Amino acid sequence: MAPSISNIFDGAAATPLFERRGFMLDISRNRVPTMEWLKQLIDALALLRYNELQVYTEHTFAYADHSAVWEHASPMTPQEIREIDAYCSDHGIELVPNQNSFAHLERWLRHPPYKHLAECPNGFEHPIAGWRTFGGTLAPTEQSAAFIDTLYAELLPNFTSKVLHIGCDEPWELGQGHSKERVDREGKHLLYLEFLNRLFALVEKHEHRAQFWADIVMERPDLVPQLPKNVTPVIWGYETNSPYAEQCRIAAEAGFKNNFYVAPGAGNWNSFSGRLDVARRNIELAAKEGNAHGALGLLLTAWGDNGHHQPWPTLFPALIMAAQATWSCPIDTNALPDQIDQLFYPDSPTRQGAVICELGRIDTMLSQPAPPSSFLHSAFFTDAEKFENTLSKLVTLDELQAVNAALQAIQFTGSDPEIGLSLELNRRAIQRCLRAKQGQPINSSDSAASYEALLKQFEQLWTMRSRTGGRNESLQLMRAMES
Repeated sequence: MAPSISNIFDGAAATPLFERRGFMLDISRNRVPTMEWLKQLIDALALLRYNELQVYTEHTFAYADHSAVWEHASPMTPQEIREIDAYCSDHGIELVPNQNSFAHLERWLRHPPYKHLAECPNGFEHPIAGWRTFGGTLAPTEQSAAFIDTLYAELLPNFTSKVLHIGCDEPWELGQGHSKERVDREGKHLLYLEFLNRLFALVEKHEHRAQFWADIVMERPDLVPQLPKNVTPVIWGYETNSPYAEQCRIAAEAGFKNNFYVAPGAGNWNSFSGRLDVARRNIELAAKEGNAHGALGLLLTAWGDNGHHQPWPTLFPALIMAAQATWSCPIDTNALPDQIDQLFYPDSPTRQGAVICELGRIDTMLSQPAPPSSFLHSAFFTDAEKFENTLSKLVTLDELQAVNAALQAIQFTGSDPEIGLSLELNRRAIQRCLRAKQGQPINSSDSAASYEALLKQFEQLWTMRSRTGGRNESLQLMRAMES
């Protein structure tokens, strides 16, 4: 049976709210999709009226002279990019290259041949994660810019698009190392803008138009008008209270009306089953404020932070909701189960959409730790001491027991085993919570065999839609919780 969108766009406007309706998939946090699955996603995106796809890349493009960086990652090859580019074009979608070009380059800078390019070659203090033993941000130098130029020269000819997303978000350690003296004297934002302009010039040299993450320039609204007007700021925020109204206003007033994007989140990373309510409200907020202030596009983002453990079906609700938001369709989460089944499981719609949505609502039963993350995902990857000092204070035993009852009540008999995996990962997490809350060892000896079986299931199902590269690293993070 062919996939259907018969009831997804009920009440849609005659024209979309946004000229550009995009989806960005993180392929740099361990999971790179198989070609078959990526094409299936493109089929769904086309039916959902998306016209832009970006695959977020740090180290997962097979650059010819840099195999040390990607050799264990199952990267996209130039030939594969060209094949996907053509497939997108056949489906009315523009494949836009996305190569982070300033920060989030730890997969490069940990290797000796690239350490000299780092702001902090020997490590730095991350404001969230603590001490990191290698750098993640380039030193803002001509040498770094020249290095990025060589990447652009190799990457861009594989795309027909003349747009390039250069990233440049979260340069955590800028000013801690190579640039410390200047940042101490002038602050980081002027130096950041100076290097950003160097990258813009490189993009223009390659006859492309730059997109970039706007988080750093939004910290200094007075600098936004100084940006060249032929670049596209992408305003991101993944929570229900993200400052879209303020930041969209800043972009519009600085001359970027009809030339900036809003980028809400799918709400499924740092989670095993997604945060359905957060994703819905975040998407609605981004669409509302983006439309009100003249955004050119909406780019739904799906990240893979901390191991990309979330099964693929956790993405499906947000893909539908973001598509609806870009066409002024009311988002009805009660209709989502049937919509998911019609689009993604037309041959076997046996409550698979319903279970995806039931699991996506589990998160609302518990307090949220530091966003963007879910309580149960955090509990899965925490030890007894951290649980007692942080997570335990957010919940009562009654709340944990209610979640456990809800998870035990979910019956899954569908054909997609990744949905069943999502359920079992959450059940494992809640059992750890219950034991710790009641003063028992967070890992019980009688659960060791079942945990090993769960890890085996995770390992086997990984290759259902993802390449093998990165799988062992994600498994190692899970195995660290055995003891």
